[in-house]
Amino acid sequence: MKLLTSTDYALRVLIRLATTPESHISTETLAQELLVSPHHLRKIVQFLTEAGFVRTIRGTHGGVMLARPASQINLAAVVRQHEKDQALVECFRSDRGACNLLPRCRLRGILKAAKESFYGHLDRYTLEDCFIGSHTTSKRRPIRI
Repeated sequence: MKLLTSTDYALRVLIRLATTPESHISTETLAQELLVSPHHLRKIVQFLTEAGFVRTIRGTHGGVMLARPASQINLAAVVRQHEKDQALVECFRSDRGACNLLPRCRLRGILKAAKESFYGHLDRYTLEDCFIGSHTTSKRRPIRI
């Protein structure tokens, strides 16, 4: 399986925010730290906000922070939410795509089981499992991802 680049970035944003859970970080700072364009990062933060994973604070001293503790953010939930409209292969599309091998092809069932196994594995982990050590303090430099 290959995740969307934006899903990868969404996970990185969450991990970065989890390292300083009491702080809010500007999207510009996040973009610089994660080497992502500010425009693209704003879209990712908007998705994460709408999905309830982060909250934003407006204003000059505003920024982004986790909406709940890292231990309560399930990795599979983040990935499922962000990848929900992505077809693994052509026959997974809602219109079944242009595959002319159906209904005799068994690949769809095999790949569906693999996808379920992938998400089942992610279901066992939270955001808290994604970084080493306890929460950092504001005096420590943020980790580079």
